[in-house]
Amino acid sequence: TTVNPFSVQEVADAIKGVDIPVLVKNPINPDLKLWMGGIERIYKAGVTRIGVIHRGFSYHGQTKYRNVPRWQIPIELKRNFPDIQIICDNSHICGRRDTLQAVAQKAMDLSFDGIMTEVHPTPDEAWSDAAQQITPDTFGQLVAALKLRVETSDDPEYKDTIDHLRHE
Repeated sequence: TTVNPFSVQEVADAIKGVDIPVLVKNPINPDLKLWMGGIERIYKAGVTRIGVIHRGFSYHGQTKYRNVPRWQIPIELKRNFPDIQIICDNSHICGRRDTLQAVAQKAMDLSFDGIMTEVHPTPDEAWSDAAQQITPDTFGQLVAALKLRVETSDDPEYKDTIDHLRHE
């Protein structure tokens, strides 16, 4: 409903005064201001525990994604809301299993707070979105393979690189 400010306002009015966790998905069109407006409406309702879900954006044309990630949009959102948590919905960005790992890793490289991956005991038998779902075991392997970003290190090469980047 993020694409429709009137619907978001109805949700905000319904939860006014109840501080529950709320996750706000990005609108399907790449509109940062629309996404920010949805978050602001929920904040104005008195909700303070807000997170966002980045599920990618629609795109007309050929692409390897179901919904193109356009990483610069959630990065800019984080710049405007530095304390907000961002979860990457790699299943809806990818639309297929074979690219889930790469998108999840990119989200971790960008310091996202988590991933949201569709898991099903028998993905090929799922009633919807079967092509983007994985088994629980495969999900465990995906998570185990993620390399989490290190913010500090004693590695001399890392320190030299950071010093060089800071100088630039």
